[in-house]
This record gives sequence, structure tokens and C-alpha cells, in this order.
Amino acid sequence: MEVDLKGIERVTLGTAGLGGAWRPVDLDQSVEAILYALEEGITHLDMAPAYMDAELVVGRALQQWKGEDLFLSTKIGKLRGRADEQNLVDYKINTIKSSLATSLERLNRNTIDLLFLHEPELIPAEAIHGVVDTLLFFKDQGSVKKIGLGGKPSKLLRPFIEQGLFDVIMDFNGYNLVEQKALKEDFPFYRKHHLKIYEGSPLMMGLLGNRLETYAKDPPSWLPLKTIAQAGELKLLAVENNMTLATMAHRYLLFSNNIDRMVIGPAVLQQLEATIRDIKMGPLDNLLLEKIHKIINI
Repeated sequence: MEVDLKGIERVTLGTAGLGGAWRPVDLDQSVEAILYALEEGITHLDMAPAYMDAELVVGRALQQWKGEDLFLSTKIGKLRGRADEQNLVDYKINTIKSSLATSLERLNRNTIDLLFLHEPELIPAEAIHGVVDTLLFFKDQGSVKKIGLGGKPSKLLRPFIEQGLFDVIMDFNGYNLVEQKALKEDFPFYRKHHLKIYEGSPLMMGLLGNRLETYAKDPPSWLPLKTIAQAGELKLLAVENNMTLATMAHRYLLFSNNIDRMVIGPAVLQQLEATIRDIKMGPLDNLLLEKIHKIINI
């Protein structure tokens, strides 16, 4: 089966899992997975210093890659650590400058294509102006081409978005197969101010993947019971249509006109291979989309 270029060209490979943010990984295997993604046609890679060794493994993969130029994004504002660690946020100006310099060194680049503010809702109010000014300085000096918001921004950042200072927003768990809340207010605001929309966690932290049963037995505080129940109905619908729930979730999100890019986050090569197989299947048919929307009440 040939790769669906329209699909693969809209995929960004997130590297939190491959970098070891969720659990320990074999770095050589992570490099292998990244190279596999590149061979399959993925050209956008997203990293962060906070994703443990993500920038390191991407840098190693780039040393071996002989193909076309790649689009690289990374982040500032959080220190290296596991996903479950607390108190990693650091938006001090000297830290931000040092973070970018280290990222460029790890990636052996003079320029980052896109630099995100990591978890921008956590920036202290008194630090916002200095942080934004520093990002604009990075752009002016040529070390960064575009700047983005790596998470839902606080209301304090809205004036800067309205001024057109940001290029991209990476939403997270706001829009996917079972969740549509970002379509009501967030996405219209982003589109009004010409932000490209990246959507992360297409499987909603595993709800639409291998954690559905776990969440059903022990619901986490962030996940409404209604959403878990709808995910269960969607799984039955997926089985009726000879696919997994994860496959249906990937195909639903990737080919939606509501976003510009889907950010995937495999931790191992096998997960990446499965996701790419999903992408190759192309968009869902309209009849199935109608059934999905009936389940999630839109």
C-alpha cells in the first residue's frame, strides 16, 4: 500500500516518548524509530528539553539522515525531566537563552524552525512581557524562524496573540475523536488571528488507545465519565468497521479540516509503525463520520 502523502505530510513526530519522558527507553532504538519515520515521509519533528533525551536522540538521527531538509521544533520554559515530575517550569530570561543555545548545539543547527513556549499557561504574569520580548529577539537575530504556544495560553497571553506575534498553537486533548470542546471558542480565536493549529495526543492520553479499560475501572480526575462511556461506544463502532479504536482516532483527526497538523507521540518503533499503517488507510468515509458524531452528540 502506498503512503498517503496528504496524510503523512500533516504529521509531526512528537518525541516525548522516544526521549524517555514517560518511561526509560533504549536511545539507539529511539534513533532507529526516528529514522524509520523520516524514511516513511515524516518531515516535521517536535522536541523539548523537558522530554528527557529527546533532543539528543533527534540530534543523533540527524547525523545519519541523508534525505531532505527537516522542519524542527523545540520548546523553552521547562527543564529536563520525566513527564510526572513537578517544578520543572523555568521562564527566567537567562534560562531561556541558555535553553535555546543548548538545543541548537544538540541538533547541530544554527536555526530552529519553530520555538514553542512550553506550557504557556504557567508563565508568571510578571514574566510574560520579558519572555515574549526574548522570543522576538530570537526571531530578529535569526536563531528562530517562527514562535508558537505549546499548550493552551492563559488570558494574559491573548493580547500578544491578537497582535499577531505568534505563528502556531499546539492544542492538547481539546479536539479528537471523542472531544470537541476546542471547536467552540479556542479554534475560532486561533483562526481569527492566523495561528496554525497543531493537535497533540490524538489518542487522548491513551483513552482512545490501550488505556480505555484502565480508565473505565479507575477514572482519572481530568476525564469525565461521559467521555469514557463515549469512548467505549466508539470502540464498538470501530470493531464493527474492522479497525481498532486507535486507528479510527488517528484517521479521524489527521484528515480533519479543523487542524493543520497532528502530533503523534510513539514511545517505541512498533507504536510508530502501527500509527503509520493507520495513516495509510486514508480518511474515514462519510457514513462512519455521521455515526461517530451521533455518539459524541454533534
